[in-house]
Amino acid sequence: MAGVQGSSLRTPIDSPRAWFMWALGVLAYAVAVMQRTSFGVASVIATERFAAGASVVSMFVVVQLLTYAAMQVPAGVLVDRFGSRLVIGCGATLMCLGQLDLAFSTSLVSAMVARVLVGAGDAMTFTAVLRLLPAWFSPGRIPVLNQFTGMLGQAGQLLSSIPLAALLALTGWTPAFLAAASVSGLVVVLIFGLLRNSPPGTVEARTGEQLGVRRQLTEVLREPASRLAFWIHWICSFWPMLFTLMWGYPFLLNGLGYPQPVASGLFTVLVLAGIPFAPLIGLLSRRAPLQRTNLALMLSLLSAVPWLAILLWPGPAPVWLLVILMVGMAGAGPGSGIGFDVARAANPMRQIGTASGVVIIGGFSAVLINVWVIGVVIDLMGGYSLTAFRWAMSTQFVFYAVGVTGAYIARAQVRRLDRQRGVRHPTLLAVLRKEWSNLGVQWRMFRSPSSVGSPTGFLELPIDDGRTVQMAAVLPGTGGLLAAIDVPPSDASDAWWHDRVGDYLDLVATEELEIGSVEVRCPDAATTGRVRALIATALAERGAVLSFDVVTRGR
Repeated sequence: MAGVQGSSLRTPIDSPRAWFMWALGVLAYAVAVMQRTSFGVASVIATERFAAGASVVSMFVVVQLLTYAAMQVPAGVLVDRFGSRLVIGCGATLMCLGQLDLAFSTSLVSAMVARVLVGAGDAMTFTAVLRLLPAWFSPGRIPVLNQFTGMLGQAGQLLSSIPLAALLALTGWTPAFLAAASVSGLVVVLIFGLLRNSPPGTVEARTGEQLGVRRQLTEVLREPASRLAFWIHWICSFWPMLFTLMWGYPFLLNGLGYPQPVASGLFTVLVLAGIPFAPLIGLLSRRAPLQRTNLALMLSLLSAVPWLAILLWPGPAPVWLLVILMVGMAGAGPGSGIGFDVARAANPMRQIGTASGVVIIGGFSAVLINVWVIGVVIDLMGGYSLTAFRWAMSTQFVFYAVGVTGAYIARAQVRRLDRQRGVRHPTLLAVLRKEWSNLGVQWRMFRSPSSVGSPTGFLELPIDDGRTVQMAAVLPGTGGLLAAIDVPPSDASDAWWHDRVGDYLDLVATEELEIGSVEVRCPDAATTGRVRALIATALAERGAVLSFDVVTRGR
């Protein structure tokens, strides 16, 4: 399914160096997740170290998340202006300083400052890593790479829930957090030494320097898709984040009474179960961009339903039900990445970092309030007990209801604008029927390729010279532009393709159509490879540049 961007086959896009840059970004994000979740495994010990109750200890995470959320838009603007390398490196530096402070803290004030530094550094990481992808990879890879970035980054939870938790139990508070600080110190060296914002010779847009922060934020928030992306991140990400950042360990250890090895094992299931979800969700988000909200809502239910069963279970919930919850949260977590796909499709490239920051605020806003609310409820119920945790954890459903309501309102606004731009929104049932029918078409193609004719129902798109060009559909693309979908005839000749590339260039050149890229869907892998080469050759002959993907239908 790999596509080609531009007219030159020598471009560093999708090159081995691009994958190396992405790997550096993923490493930085994984370490940031480790620092983010490190206090969750230390919350019970923190109660003794700082002589504080549950509501006070929860404020450590609330302050951290409040800083994280408040820093998202400034971090996005910084990424748009100065690039990923500087922002990621500075973020790792702040986290290193924060963990050093926490290692030696004995007062509440000092520890709070430490979590502010960690929250600020963490906020500067994920958005900056996502900003690398459009510079180094072709558009067709980005939704899946978004998911892989989030999935692999969650390995940081394993670093905190297994080695850091064990080190905390064996050596104590100070050595454990000194070790955590040293890991971020290593990331600082790697990022400043090896990471680059874009391929050599690329002219990077710096339009963010010409816009004030307020104006840039206003432009992002004015776009309904940005608000929809905010709520998608809210309903999917807050379930696993609340569990891993603060209350998962106390709930398992003190609420349900399970030993530490069982708790660590469940956290491991949570991380590993996300491995198959992430690429699948990325592919579905790319294949059905008009159903992204429905996909996110279904994924959020994977957490909501098991949580309801656990809270209603008579007595401590069994381990098998907790495993189902871990798998459900592992599916909901990558679902939050759909929000980035929605925001990237609607906002111009000059403010992708800012838009990503707005999206991230969604889930973290829910978590930072809910973390504190749970701590207050536990204290009001007399401290850590199963009954107190039942009431406290049930508050998650209030925040879930707010998120679902916001998502439906924003989706209605997005679809209204899309209809004005010519984007057709089929119902979910129609999409499922189409996919089921597509399986039959693929089977008939396999048995007898000549028996399947060309698709019908094309759109007539008017271009500047007065002609019309037939395309199968227009869908949300990247950078606020649309993507034209072409399903060519199976017997198209080389000459036909030479002329067709001219049509593609005319479509992109017609500003009224707002089309920024073309996706060509071919019946089989052999045709896909042939068409990809023909388009690249035709572009080279014209000396033209076109953002395009060539994919195999049904994959």
